[in-house]
Amino acid sequence: MASPPKSPPKHQGGLHSSAGESGRFFAVLAYIVPVLGGIIGLAVDGRNPLTRNHAQQSIATVLALIMSFLLWAAVGYLIGLVPIMGPIVSISLFSLVVAMLIFLAINWIISLVVALRGRERTIPFANKIVGRLFAEDRKAKSLNATG
Repeated sequence: MASPPKSPPKHQGGLHSSAGESGRFFAVLAYIVPVLGGIIGLAVDGRNPLTRNHAQQSIATVLALIMSFLLWAAVGYLIGLVPIMGPIVSISLFSLVVAMLIFLAINWIISLVVALRGRERTIPFANKIVGRLFAEDRKAKSLNATG
């Protein structure tokens, strides 16, 4: 006698079945409490790919913003030493920092919504920082995948 066909697994709230509720919780926490939430997510649920992706992206986004501000401060200070035009150029360069802030804030909100849906996403600029900060994690993942 043939067994009845199995129904496909149900996804609750648009979650991937591998993500789980805890993965979604820590992914959202990484954006609500910027650096600390990401660190907590990595410490508690770091093996979950959803948590790991969003926690790393959250930390890297904050670091990208801090680095852009510090770069502007250093370069702006040096340019500001040039008489007459230096301060004007230095203040004008701050618009790049504001543009970066707006860009990352929009990506932050989009990533929060994506985390609420239980999906993964990469944020431009922050993705390069993630690659450098968490290089060991990515190397280990690629080694496990290959052999």
